[in-house]
Amino acid sequence: MASNTNKDISAAHTKSVRILSLGVLGVVGSTFMTTIAPPVFSSSTTRAVTNAPVVSITSPIGGRVVEVNGGADGDGRLATIENDRVDRSTLIGLTIELTSLQNDLALKQSILEDYFRRIADLEQDLSRQQAAIVIKSDNELRNAEAHLEIVSLSSANEKKAAERKLGLVKKGVLAGNKDELANTLKLQDTKIVAARLRVEMLSADLGNARSGIFVGGEQQSLQDLQREIRNVRADRTQIGIQAATIKVRIDQLKALAKVEEERIAKLVRADVAISGQAKLFKTVAQVGKQVSGGDTLAESVNCADAFVVAIFSERQAQSLSLGSSVTVVADGWDGPVPGRVERLVPKTTERVDLDYAVPFPPTERRELYAFIAPDTARSDNGAVDKFCSVGTWVTVSMPKTWVVWTRRQFDNTSSALAGYAGQLRQQLAALTGAPAADPGEQAKITRVSPRSARLAAATTLAVAMKPDSVRINEKAL
Repeated sequence: MASNTNKDISAAHTKSVRILSLGVLGVVGSTFMTTIAPPVFSSSTTRAVTNAPVVSITSPIGGRVVEVNGGADGDGRLATIENDRVDRSTLIGLTIELTSLQNDLALKQSILEDYFRRIADLEQDLSRQQAAIVIKSDNELRNAEAHLEIVSLSSANEKKAAERKLGLVKKGVLAGNKDELANTLKLQDTKIVAARLRVEMLSADLGNARSGIFVGGEQQSLQDLQREIRNVRADRTQIGIQAATIKVRIDQLKALAKVEEERIAKLVRADVAISGQAKLFKTVAQVGKQVSGGDTLAESVNCADAFVVAIFSERQAQSLSLGSSVTVVADGWDGPVPGRVERLVPKTTERVDLDYAVPFPPTERRELYAFIAPDTARSDNGAVDKFCSVGTWVTVSMPKTWVVWTRRQFDNTSSALAGYAGQLRQQLAALTGAPAADPGEQAKITRVSPRSARLAAATTLAVAMKPDSVRINEKAL
């Protein structure tokens, strides 16, 4: 009976040792894969160079290069071109026409001033004669009013005498002719009406004279004077319209001449500068060289478009995709720069690097190009300047996705084995009567990370799972 029990315990012990051996191998393998394998299996390439599209800086005019600044960079003046053979015939024609119109305008303005003076003289003469007519008409009106008063008084006396005499004749007291006496009464009334009418006529003439209305043959000179004033004013208006038209034309010619002067100024001298975000890559122009409009003076690169062109094999490119994160390192840089994949260009028979500052590295069979831009979201502003140093050879590294997956799987497996080992220890303790492991110690074993390449000194699997052979033998006996 004791022999059977001893055999069972030996078999359980052998099984537990095997399980513990597998667990130790798993931990060691996990440690190896997580500490040694990643550097071995990580994918990188040294066939990579910083690059950027080339922007040609051309001459805006034709002429001779008088200055070249090879150190121009960021809003700096690159070159100066001068041209002393600019056609100025259009400007000369505009200037001649402008001068002629200015002379015509000066003549028209002098005529206008003469017309103003003549009209002023005529109006002054008319005013003096009008004042004389007004005074004369006023005197005549007062004379007529006095005559009306005299006629009124005289007629009143005559009418009273004629009416008294007519009454005596009608009574037969006095001999006389009734019709003659009646006509006398009518005559006196007519005299009063005539005198009143004279007053009204002179009053109207005075009002007309004060209003500048002259009628009648005796006022023909004033009428001629007014007509002459109207004619001179009409001529003045016509000359004024002509002067205004000339002014408009002069303004138009001045605007055209100004534009032409600006055009000539641009053709005579031109300063070529580099934009603020660009860097000078190569200077083509030389001092004293004759250039035409559109000729290339220099080549620049825009740092905002800088990138790294790297060559990966098709096997390596299987882990790449648009937006994949990579790390770029170069000698002289203060540290690695994160980047992201923007384009994947397969090798073709066509040249794809004609518009770039640096030729692409040559590819071999089953290789392709990867365009990598700086990941500004994960780096500082200096990353763009580093990428803009075109022609710098760099190393591009990318993490392997299967290595990350393998690490995760080994982490899970190691934790599971550590937990299973703790359960076996409790089972063995129950069989042999040995004290069970502390739950805190078991949890500590379970939480050990295989990436640390070791377990805690007091909680290694070997110590935790070592069978208590003394107690087993005592139990067996």
